[in-house]
This record gives sequence, structure tokens and C-alpha cells, in this order.
Amino acid sequence: MMSEPLLTDLDAVLATAWAALEAGARQAKHPFHTPVVATGGADDCDARVVVLRRASPERRELAFHTDARAPKVRLLQACHTTAWAFYDPAAKVQVRAKGTTRVHIGDAVAEQAWARTKLMSRRCYLAETAPSAPAEEPTSGLPAAFIERSPTALESEAGFVNFAACVTTVARLEWLHLAARGHQRAAFAWDADAAQWRGTWLTP
Repeated sequence: MMSEPLLTDLDAVLATAWAALEAGARQAKHPFHTPVVATGGADDCDARVVVLRRASPERRELAFHTDARAPKVRLLQACHTTAWAFYDPAAKVQVRAKGTTRVHIGDAVAEQAWARTKLMSRRCYLAETAPSAPAEEPTSGLPAAFIERSPTALESEAGFVNFAACVTTVARLEWLHLAARGHQRAAFAWDADAAQWRGTWLTP
């Protein structure tokens, strides 16, 4: 069996990485659809799996949604850097991204993201208590009316106040390909003055 050819062009690597990120945002079964997002600050750090909702190479943005009452919102707002990690086990490719994240609550960005959110997903934001709140027994936090069904469009609007769109502007991107012939790794840093990516090969 022939070995998969190794990439030798940094521009091709960058394009491949962003194409995979875009696919992850569009396709629920793509391995990049559920990355890990990590935050850290002086007093706390944490990591969690999120759903990639949007990837824009033109704007250098990655986005996910969360409940505005969740503890992660405080961490996102307090920390200077958000880290993303993606892995495709079939392709044996890891992509990591770092940047600053803005949490949008009740603004135009949040409204646009909310408009694209399916009713089944909007149901999550109708929870009566905040995420991570202690409970005496297992609970989804959802009102009884929505345990077995999604809300109507009108019913779902009550959840918008709890909805947050988290958008990371990527400043650094790393790509790693695990291969029997030898691993490959590359890094890309955004040059704001030149308005372009600067890439370099790294030893894996």
C-alpha cells in the first residue's frame, strides 16, 4: 500500500487546516465538530468540549455557543488567550488554535447566531437554573414542558437572554500530521502589520 504523500508547502498546509475547520463547523459527524476549548487565568483554568458553530478563514474566527450564565463565560472574559484543540483520528491530524475571545450576549452578533440556531438547541437556554448550579437529584434543568419536546419558535425566544456566542479571533494556528514516514508539524502566526499569516515548519 502506498504511503500518503507528505505536504511540503506551508500555504497548502494552512489552507488544509482551515478547510478542515470549516468542514467541522458544517458537518455534525466531522471529528472537528466537537473540539476542546481551554481557558486559564490567575485564579482558575478549565477545559471543555464544545460544538464548533462557525469557522471563518477570512475573519480568522472560530465560534461556539454557551449559556451566558455558565462559569466558562467568566473565564473567557477574564483570560487573555483561549486555546482550541481539534483531532481527526482517521487522518491523524491535530490542529490547535489560540486567540482572544469575545463573548457576545444580546448584541447583533448574538442575534445572528441565535437566528441560525435550531429549536432543539435553543431548548438548552430555557433551563431554569444556571449551568453548574448544585442540584439535589439528577436534572436537565429544563422546564417540564420541554422535557419531551422542542419549544416552538415563539416559546424559544425566552431563552435568548441566556444565550452567548463566543467568538475567538485566531492569532496562532498549529498543524500536526502523524505519519509512519515521520510526523510533520507547522505553525502559523498572524502578522497584523502585514495582514497575513507567517508560517514555519517545526520539529514534531
